[in-house]
Amino acid sequence: MDIELCRKIFSSQRGGRIFVGFSGGADSTAALLTALRFRSEYGFQLTAVHFDHHLRGAESDADAAFCRRFAEERGIDIEVIDLKIDTSSCGSLEEKARAARLARWKMLAGDRPGCAVVLGHHADDRIENFLLRLLRGSNLSGLLSPRAVCDVGGVRFLRPLLPFPRREIELFLQENGIRDWRTDSTNAVSDCARNALRNDILPVMYGFFGGAQEGARRCLESLELDADFLDSAAGAAFDRGRVNERDFWKKLHPALVPRVIRLWKNAVPSGDFLRRLRQELLRSAPAGRRSLPWSDTEFLVFEKASVYWAEKAQTTALPVLRWDITDGGSVVWGDWRFCAAPTGDTCVASKYEAVFDAEALGDVLLIAPALPGDRMRVFGTGKNLKIKKLRIDAKVPSHPVLPVVKNAAGEILWAPGIRHGAIAAVTGGTKRKIRLQCVQRSSASVSGSTSRNSS
Repeated sequence: MDIELCRKIFSSQRGGRIFVGFSGGADSTAALLTALRFRSEYGFQLTAVHFDHHLRGAESDADAAFCRRFAEERGIDIEVIDLKIDTSSCGSLEEKARAARLARWKMLAGDRPGCAVVLGHHADDRIENFLLRLLRGSNLSGLLSPRAVCDVGGVRFLRPLLPFPRREIELFLQENGIRDWRTDSTNAVSDCARNALRNDILPVMYGFFGGAQEGARRCLESLELDADFLDSAAGAAFDRGRVNERDFWKKLHPALVPRVIRLWKNAVPSGDFLRRLRQELLRSAPAGRRSLPWSDTEFLVFEKASVYWAEKAQTTALPVLRWDITDGGSVVWGDWRFCAAPTGDTCVASKYEAVFDAEALGDVLLIAPALPGDRMRVFGTGKNLKIKKLRIDAKVPSHPVLPVVKNAAGEILWAPGIRHGAIAAVTGGTKRKIRLQCVQRSSASVSGSTSRNSS
């Protein structure tokens, strides 16, 4: 392992402070020794940080004792931090531990000039990440995680060992008289995707394809150049400051869209959000507004030629509205206008229209927000399915708030924009048909206000 390849990373921290994540394993031990090698040359403060998650009983205690002794013998400051993980809650233990460490790194080094965190990730880790993220559908930048230098949540992370495979790291330790390091026994158990890949799949692949490991490393190096170019292009596009214009997004190359979104929001957009964004950009600019959900509290609004972020309206603010359909009038509910008119056919232009048996429907309907757990018997299948599932399957955003139409008994007849219900369906014996329409208004009005127009 040529330690001089690490020089550039450490030179950037001249006169600053470096924290090294130190588990006691071979990779973090090598990272700590490398930082120690450059400490006096570049004059940075050096602190080893060991997180004790208390997940392996006596083995965890022994890891902490080893790390403390190793650092103190070499004159390195060390902090041993108790960081217990809630194992009773849902979610991946690995993900919860990573999130807990990041939160603590933010406390130690976040938004502090000259501070950085060194981690011991190496070339083999990067190949594993590449394959795991490939199967999850990541883009090029995601596939190349982790990077040698990156900022996450205000913390600068440095990974000087990324060019080196684990075998070179272990040889480096042995050449420096170190033949004892900690081994996490849980890594040998193939009970999660990463362990199964490392222990079972990659050894077979490397054995079958000669030189595969070295080839994968070269591939990642080449792809990193491509990703750097795309990231630079995205940065230049973002710096032009036209992100609030619809025309900017329509002309932006699709490969740059997620990268510019990430710069704009300081967060990685989901695949579902990007798919909906692509669909929106293929449509004509709205006369009023349309929106895409980003989170439970925020959405991206398209209004004429403008694009902006806004807080999500609360579903509970919208009332249940009585709709008398006997006179062919219309009502307004939130951002939506509902119309009813007699019809002689059953053809519909979109999911925002529905045709019913007028006599089976009744004269008064209810328009209400879809509530958690609401179900509808679906036309054509007879299945009683949750509105939320139907909305997700139809790839319909949850904002603007979508209503449902119910009969007087409270049964859902229709979820506009999603699916037609099976109740009061037109049959061969239907004598009178009525067409219901739901149209998003060009501008929002007071929720629950009503108006009457001649049909």
